[in-house]
Amino acid sequence: MTLLVGDIGGTNGRFGLVSGDDLRPDAVASLANADHDSFEDEVATYLDGLDSRPDHAAFALAGPVAGRSMRLTNLDWTIDADAIERRFGFARVTLLNDFVAQAAALPHYRADELLPIGAAQASAEGNKVALGPGTGLGVAGLLRTGGGWTPVPSEGGHIELAAIDEREAAVLALLRRGFGRVSAERALSGPGIVRLHAALSQIDGRVEALEEASDVAARAQDGDALAIEAIETFLRLFARFAGDMALTFSAQGGAYICGGVVPKLRHLIDDAAFRAAFEAKRPHEGLMRRTATLIVVSEISGLLGCAALAAGADVPDRDAVPA
Repeated sequence: MTLLVGDIGGTNGRFGLVSGDDLRPDAVASLANADHDSFEDEVATYLDGLDSRPDHAAFALAGPVAGRSMRLTNLDWTIDADAIERRFGFARVTLLNDFVAQAAALPHYRADELLPIGAAQASAEGNKVALGPGTGLGVAGLLRTGGGWTPVPSEGGHIELAAIDEREAAVLALLRRGFGRVSAERALSGPGIVRLHAALSQIDGRVEALEEASDVAARAQDGDALAIEAIETFLRLFARFAGDMALTFSAQGGAYICGGVVPKLRHLIDDAAFRAAFEAKRPHEGLMRRTATLIVVSEISGLLGCAALAAGADVPDRDAVPA
């Protein structure tokens, strides 16, 4: 059996092929969603470059999945498993939440696909949480169940975001004007970095309009004070959010940071400041100090988890991330 796997976000779709017992995909390709009128057209573009047609397909999708049809949260695409089966002749199409797939991938990473923030070590036994900013903000848990793992879906990226000082409160007040309600995703995503920069600019009476998170990061790298504050604010808020999610899932096995945003900011992260914000969860500071934070730098994380779930892979102790 050959399995087509896909990891579909608000901006790009990444595809690959899995066959045999190896969950790691071959023929990996990334396609821009904006170049296609529909998800089915994007699938067709990928399949057109193959010599043979896969038998089955499993797609990790950025949004809540219930049943055989879903709509992406940050893109006006409806994805219908039955329609895809009919069009492409697949024996079976499975739809998965994208961060459920991210969580399912956690026990399968190689050591070189994880970058630690701080000295806390990941536990092989404890629950884990996958979270990460991209076009949106995804969260899912991975719970230890006997000799294997069970991924738990979540829409934790849409919880309320809280401020802990006057500067943060002023920033969130400006975001609230535009959205009425400030969810974590509004600030803790690629677009969120741009919003934070714009809000700080407005508070300081400046007119600084940047279009992309990469522009803010580049300015910060060059020493621009406003951009540095925007990145520091993003990282501080995200570290606190990561700590909240680690508490929610009792993730003593580690908090794994996925998505495309944080890996690109690794050179701007102050490990001590990040860990201080992550650990400041009175009365559980001791627990948080023992909880690892790791950045996932794998290019195939969603595809790997998608393949594991589609294959019904049970993850024995020996395959877990080592402590």
